[in-house]
Amino acid sequence: MAMIGMRHIVAAPLYSHSDGAEPTYTTGEGFDVGGAISADLTKNRNTAGDLYYDDALGESDQGLISLALALGVDELTEDVLNKLGLMKKVTSTSTPAIVTYYETSENPIPVGLGYMRVRQKKNVTTYQGIWIYKMQFTMDSEQAQTKGESIQWQTPTVNGKGFGLDIDGSGDLTFRKIRTFESASDCATWLDGLAGISRI
Repeated sequence: MAMIGMRHIVAAPLYSHSDGAEPTYTTGEGFDVGGAISADLTKNRNTAGDLYYDDALGESDQGLISLALALGVDELTEDVLNKLGLMKKVTSTSTPAIVTYYETSENPIPVGLGYMRVRQKKNVTTYQGIWIYKMQFTMDSEQAQTKGESIQWQTPTVNGKGFGLDIDGSGDLTFRKIRTFESASDCATWLDGLAGISRI
């Protein structure tokens, strides 16, 4: 199937995880990350797991060890950066209260992240929901450019590292789950449910 679109990026802070169970996310703190532009996912595998004998490759471990996600959105508000652990929000005790965001050395918080891919084959459109169980994001660069005769849209990218979790007690790590829906609304509802977001 050909992918023709992307939308609906949501996340939620990881609350807890025990081996053999699905992780839980902080109740009521799921959030929209931003307008979806791109999601470039790289799967990092164990490339050092080759065993050679008898002058040939005899065994190989190509298991998945981590994910890397470059996530492009229309904007990242200070509030979203705070929820991703990339900014620290401080509200003064003065009247009126003043909100200031600080960039600190604190380690980004782990979150669950989901988004929707739109795909089409033979004029049939389906919607693929993707949920990554545990990610930590960094924002390694930012740009600013003056407005000239033609507009150069400046949109941010955050880089995430995806971790595997043992969700069934097997000892094998699971990185994400994927479900396909016939309607975009059903897919969005599934993602919202995983993030604990209520739209009512």
